[in-house]
Amino acid sequence: MSINRIIINSSPLIVLFKSKQTELLSQLFKEIIVPEGIFTEVTSAGEDDAASRQLPNVSWIQIVKIPAVSPEIAAWDLGLGESQVLSLALTTSD
Repeated sequence: MSINRIIINSSPLIVLFKSKQTELLSQLFKEIIVPEGIFTEVTSAGEDDAASRQLPNVSWIQIVKIPAVSPEIAAWDLGLGESQVLSLALTTSD
């Protein structure tokens, strides 16, 4: 079974940028969705951080605005980015 679309959290993005392996994402997946909260979280680290510096310049991500966090997810009291990833995953099929 192949996976064409992923919704990605900040940790994998940070690790892949720091290890210079980000091309793996675009090689493995056709659609890489980054919730707006994750994008903000990663890019707010500043110019000294590889992921913060490079993420805004990649063409293969799709930044998605999440209007509201699912109540089921909000009850877990996670960070905004993680909550957006899980909320989007709950409402996305395939």
